[in-house]
Amino acid sequence: MAIPLVLIRFIIIKKGVPLSGVFWLFGAFILLCGLTHLLDAMMFWYPSYRISALVRFLTGIVSVMTVIALIRYFNEALGLRTSKEYDRELTYRQLALQELTRSNQELQQFAYVASHDLQSPLKTIANYLTLLESTYGSQLEPDAQRLIKVSTSAAERMRNLISDLLEFSRLGNDVALSPLDLNDIVAEIMLEQQAEIQATQATTDVGPLPTVMGHRTDVKQVFQNLISNSLKYRHPDVPPKLVIRATEEKDQYRFSVSDNGIGIEPQYSERVFQLFQRLHGRNQYSGTGIGLATCKKVVTMYGGRIWLESTVGVGTTFYFTLPKVVRTLHQYTEADALN
Repeated sequence: MAIPLVLIRFIIIKKGVPLSGVFWLFGAFILLCGLTHLLDAMMFWYPSYRISALVRFLTGIVSVMTVIALIRYFNEALGLRTSKEYDRELTYRQLALQELTRSNQELQQFAYVASHDLQSPLKTIANYLTLLESTYGSQLEPDAQRLIKVSTSAAERMRNLISDLLEFSRLGNDVALSPLDLNDIVAEIMLEQQAEIQATQATTDVGPLPTVMGHRTDVKQVFQNLISNSLKYRHPDVPPKLVIRATEEKDQYRFSVSDNGIGIEPQYSERVFQLFQRLHGRNQYSGTGIGLATCKKVVTMYGGRIWLESTVGVGTTFYFTLPKVVRTLHQYTEADALN
C-alpha cells in the first residue's frame, strides 16, 4: 500500500506529468489490491466478508478502468520520448541555435559593411551634384537643374533607406532590459518633434504612462514612429490632434496612439505593418515604409501584439500591448540552460 503513496507524491511534486490519469488509476488499483490483502489477513480474527467482497468488487472496477485507459492512451504512450531521445533532440537544438546565432552575426556584419559601402558612394554622388548645381547652376537650363534636384533627392532617399534598414536589422540585439519610464521617453520624443508640432499647430494629449521593462532604443522607436506618423498623415488644412493613453490589464499594458488624420482603409490594416509597404506616393508623404514594420518587430519580440482601428477621413488609432514581465528569446535560452 506504500507504492500508490509514492506514485501520488511523484504526481504532486512533478508538475505536468504525461498521462497523469493512468498514474491515478494505477495508484487506486494497487491501493485496493493492498487493502484486499490486508482484509484477508484481518479475516483470521474478524470475519468481515461483506467488506472484503465490496473491496474486491471495487478492485475489479478499477482494474477494468485501468485496462481501458491503457488501451485508450497506448498510442500516446508510444509517442513519449525517452531520456536518450530528449538528449539527442537537445543536442540538435543547441547546434541549430549555435548555427542560427552565427548566421545572424554574419548577417549583421554584412548589413553594416553593405550600408557603409553603399552610403559612401551615395554621399559622393550627392556632394558632386550639389557642387555642380552651386558652381554651374546659373549656366544650366531649367531641365538640367530639375534633373540635378531629382538625382540629389533620389540619392538622399537611398541613404535614408539604407540607414533605416540598418536600424531595423539591429533591433533586439541588446538583450539588457531595464525599467523604462514611458512618460520620460514620450516627453523626449515630443521635444524632438517640437518643430513639426509647431509647424502643423498640432495638439497633444498624453495620459499617465507606466514604467515597463525593455530596451530604451527599441521602445522609443515604437512611440517615435507612431507619433511621427500621426503628425505626417494629416489633412492639409486641419491641425493634427494626438492622444496617447495606457491601460493596465492583468498581465500586460495596452497602449493607444490616436490621431485625426487621413485614416487607413480596412483592407490595408495588416499590410501597413509589412516591410517597404507604402500606401501613398513619395510626392505626397515622405518615408521608407519601415516605420510600422519596426513597431511590429519590437512589440512581437517583447511578446505583445499591435493592431489598428481606422476610419478613412476621420482618423486612426494604433493599439499595442507590452507584457508586464518581458521575456525575450535570449532570456528563454538562458533560463533553459540554467534548468
